[in-house]
Amino acid sequence: MAWDSFTDGAMRLLEKSLTWRVRHQEIIAGNIANLDTPNYNRKEMDFQNILESYSQGNHLEMGLAQTNPGHIRGPKLSQAMVQESSEEVDLDHEMVRMAENQISYNASVQMLIKKLDYLRTVIDGDRK
Repeated sequence: MAWDSFTDGAMRLLEKSLTWRVRHQEIIAGNIANLDTPNYNRKEMDFQNILESYSQGNHLEMGLAQTNPGHIRGPKLSQAMVQESSEEVDLDHEMVRMAENQISYNASVQMLIKKLDYLRTVIDGDRK
């Protein structure tokens, strides 16, 4: 049976949000890594717009970058997901963004665990 048979919209959204949160963490880490790079403008990901776009049926996909011509192509990252800012990187600001993103990631994991616990209860029934 397919995984989609057991999931609802909330679970699929939580699954996507985990993927987006990981990508957001990578973007923030990239900003921090380029802190001292001359003429580097910080990149940002507007998570709220991504959620709104997804909820309206625009299923943005993120995939692997093709770093070698022999690699299998993955879907390209939508330009709507990551934008370059005109601001320079501020370490304190990036650390706060990283902490907020980590907290949101952990909250999504906890919600997904709770949903899976409900599913496990339905499957197990009164066998306990």
